Amino acid sequence: MSIKHIIVKINQAETPELLLPEGETSMTVSLDQGDDNRMLRSSILTEMDRARLILNNSMYDLLNFALGLYTIDQTVSRSLNGFQGWSRYLIVHFAVHDVDLWNNVKESLENYIGFLSGDKWIFNFRKHIDDREVVIDVHRNADGFTKVSLLSGGLDSFIGAIDLLGSDNEKPFFVSHYKTGTESSAQEKVLQGLITKFGSDKFASSRFYVQPNQKNVAAQKENSSRARSLLFICLGLAVANSLGDDIPLILPENGLISLNIPLTKTRLSSHSTRTTHPYFVGGLNHIFGSLGVANKIINPYKFKTKGEMMLNCKDREFLHLYARETISCSHPENSRYARKAPGLNCGYCVPCIIRQSAEKKFGEISTAYALDDVRKEPPSQKTKKGADYRAFKMAIEKLDGMSARHSLALQISRSGPIPYENSESLDEYISVYVRGMNEVKDFLNS
Repeated sequence: MSIKHIIVKINQAETPELLLPEGETSMTVSLDQGDDNRMLRSSILTEMDRARLILNNSMYDLLNFALGLYTIDQTVSRSLNGFQGWSRYLIVHFAVHDVDLWNNVKESLENYIGFLSGDKWIFNFRKHIDDREVVIDVHRNADGFTKVSLLSGGLDSFIGAIDLLGSDNEKPFFVSHYKTGTESSAQEKVLQGLITKFGSDKFASSRFYVQPNQKNVAAQKENSSRARSLLFICLGLAVANSLGDDIPLILPENGLISLNIPLTKTRLSSHSTRTTHPYFVGGLNHIFGSLGVANKIINPYKFKTKGEMMLNCKDREFLHLYARETISCSHPENSRYARKAPGLNCGYCVPCIIRQSAEKKFGEISTAYALDDVRKEPPSQKTKKGADYRAFKMAIEKLDGMSARHSLALQISRSGPIPYENSESLDEYISVYVRGMNEVKDFLNS
């Protein structure tokens, strides 16, 4: 494992100096959209202007911080720089407007971002060269938006959108991030469905294209993208904060995926994502509040399984009509290898198996999958294609022999600390895990 220094430049006019210890390497990541050698392609500035959203300095720095980490995550290869081809040691040098403020959360940031990505992060902050004076309009939320919610094009976020639009006195603002045609297409179909059903005056939306330039001469291609979730959250938070300090950000994700307990002992790193884990979300709320961003991140479905989200949706008929247009898959582009149209849910990855389990609980599996039915034609368990199916079978067998509360509590803490407030809260986390796994069991054994 090598130690790599990364200088993130927001303004190409910056000329920060860095003295490197012997044996350590560096690279410069330019986020300036006016820089011909930039490492990032983005529509953020254009979309922010279109939606008349203005960022204060705290949110401006936080969004650029997330953009920098996402770009680093995609342009520093794990196989070339990581310990055992995975965990990287990254020292990031970043410009902010209030150095003291960011230094106060430095250790917390290093801890929680490390928890998210599985890497060792060190953050060094320097003074931004621009003073950046902004005027925030006191009437910046003239349209009366009540919540901002992430809309990924997936099934959970679609249910979240339906539930908000079906609630009295709610006017949501939906935020999407995309980098491929598959994501963009799913988001467009979902948004069009929401407009057709509820009307374009009932909500607003912004879709942000953000893609690191892996063809840059200094970049290395990295396929994992764990820091992407931080960017998605910060895009939503930027919109919420621009509308008002009291506008919450809704993170719609079922409880089983949020906990994302490793299915086997060998899946503690690359297979165990922590995007909406309650420990991570709680940590972000504390850190962002300390940086002056008061908007709260809330997951209203953290104690619901995916099947329960579908069954409790406020418009089940509309959900049934449009659910097939959503993408929950880890690798939807792989459907072309099955000689089918690209952009289908594969049917055999962890999210797809949980999705089919939820659809069965809902009453009907209406989504077209690249693998028609993983129960009838389970892929070879000796291949990557069959690894998740096999892992679920093993995890279910293990869970069937586990009944003691303390054993279940240990099980759900395998992916990270559980921030329960009391005994009842811990029981809710245990219960949603058991119910979620039983949904999968009912599907696989049916």
